[in-house]
Amino acid sequence: MAALAAFFCVCAWAVDTVAAERIVVGLALDLSGPGAIEGREARSAMLLEMARINRRGVAGGRIFLLTLDTKGSSEGTAAAVRELARKHKSVAVIGPVDHYASIAAAKAAHEERVPLFTLSAPEEILVPARQWVFSTARPSSLPVRLMLGHMKDRGIKRAAMLGSSLGYGTEGREQITALAPDFGVSILLNESFKPGEHNFLPFLKRASRRGVGGFVHWARGGSRVDLVRARAALDLDMPLYLSHASPGMFGSKSGDKAAEGVVFPASWLTAAHLLPESHPVKRDLTAFRNEYLKTYKSEPGETAAAAVDALRILAWSARGVGANRARIPAGVEGARYFTGLNGTYGFSKNDHNGLGADSLVLVRVRNGKWELVNDGR
Repeated sequence: MAALAAFFCVCAWAVDTVAAERIVVGLALDLSGPGAIEGREARSAMLLEMARINRRGVAGGRIFLLTLDTKGSSEGTAAAVRELARKHKSVAVIGPVDHYASIAAAKAAHEERVPLFTLSAPEEILVPARQWVFSTARPSSLPVRLMLGHMKDRGIKRAAMLGSSLGYGTEGREQITALAPDFGVSILLNESFKPGEHNFLPFLKRASRRGVGGFVHWARGGSRVDLVRARAALDLDMPLYLSHASPGMFGSKSGDKAAEGVVFPASWLTAAHLLPESHPVKRDLTAFRNEYLKTYKSEPGETAAAAVDALRILAWSARGVGANRARIPAGVEGARYFTGLNGTYGFSKNDHNGLGADSLVLVRVRNGKWELVNDGR
């Protein structure tokens, strides 16, 4: 516990709200470990959103964000959740982003009886729903179904699967293995790679020899770029499917022609520039993206959207049931049609995530630019 420090805490007060009640919201995020990039993105996004929320106020008070650095470990995350609940009396905790850390956080939140909004969506903490645990991230089954549906439309019946050995990659591989038969797709190869791997030529060569019609890569980080370049080096026509892409990845600015034809699911925020003007929250997506870009000189991604939605849903619930941690879960379960940056949530007593397939779009790289995939071509 001593190793944990309040890495960052901030509150935004209007001049006339000095005496307003301080509503502590704990953030359990990796700010210095392997997931620091996403942890900092989540924190940055919530700082912007906190200022917006506090202009209106919440249950007679103002949000105060208190962040503990988990350093990316499951043990550190569980300890952070307990400290935020016990010592700092947080009305709720938001985070972490990591798969295994979220499982540890869920256990600690249950023991402490504090509402938790995780920024990843492991199936085991969401099915069945747990009283104190919610997620504003997207379950792996949603992008898996989107990609497999595209394979089916293109007549791809044989595929290879490569995922990271970390929790995110492992769950993606499990979901694809389980769901592929429903789409008439056979997974001929299902392999994993360790963190730090950069040579994907052997994986692609094995897939090519087996005659697969599509190759799925499920991981975060630079391995996506490494895989795309490995395919180009082998001059393979094999379609590549990525679990997701970061903002600007494989765009025209990179000048990387190796990504031509790569297909991946994208969040509303990541693909905001592709959405039609009639999209229900395009204006909100664009405004948030521009403010984030202006403030932090970088583009926000899916993690930022999930973080903002967690804080918005918490504030919405608190306005309805009060800033009382015991009442928050019931308040969130009443958010049956809450539309945020990451999608429309259909929370209920039995569903503590509520995102559907419409929270994603399928994107393809063509001529160095992203385009929406609206058919099986």
